[in-house]
Amino acid sequence: MLKVKNLKKSFNFNSILSDLNFKVNKSEIIHISGSNGVGKTTLLKIIAGILSPEFGEVSIFKKDLLSRDCQEKKHILYWGHQPMIYPHLTVYENINFFLKMRNQTIPKDIDLILETVNMLNLKHNQCQNFSQGMFQRFNLLRFIIADWSLALMDEPFSGLDIEAEELLLKKISERKNQGKSMIIVSHNKSILHNLSALKYEIKNRGLVKI
Repeated sequence: MLKVKNLKKSFNFNSILSDLNFKVNKSEIIHISGSNGVGKTTLLKIIAGILSPEFGEVSIFKKDLLSRDCQEKKHILYWGHQPMIYPHLTVYENINFFLKMRNQTIPKDIDLILETVNMLNLKHNQCQNFSQGMFQRFNLLRFIIADWSLALMDEPFSGLDIEAEELLLKKISERKNQGKSMIIVSHNKSILHNLSALKYEIKNRGLVKI
């Protein structure tokens, strides 16, 4: 499904990723670990189209993801450190805008989904005063509500309470069984133990299976 070939990325002439290669098949979960600053977030941002590499190929369903007009980008969900929401819009308005950008509409059971992530009481609240934990719950809401084939998840368990962690693990398992694939960057090596994730580490600017 996803193929990354000969990827290279530098910042200020400092090489971060070099000749990095890997692929993700349907229904696979890839768990990527590594020390701070080795390029884990950079790799996800390149796949998501937020950053551009100096060299290399990134494709999904054999379509070039590095192309500006690649329509297949709609198959990707990016869960990053930044909330990527409009603070002066409400939760409902933000999710409606998010779905419209993906050519989706608000589902009829939106209130039930909001209740599931413990955000129903915040449906019409602006997001400007949200805590990091609430931003993560909003990311969880997008993970549940969006139609995607590949999710790129950067420390998704950070800031979540135990209840939300368990819900996320349940939804990850459900999506895997539905044929969805995920790349999860996480320092927590034990939390994904029961999901049969393929384990990789970014080391010496490349990706090593562990």
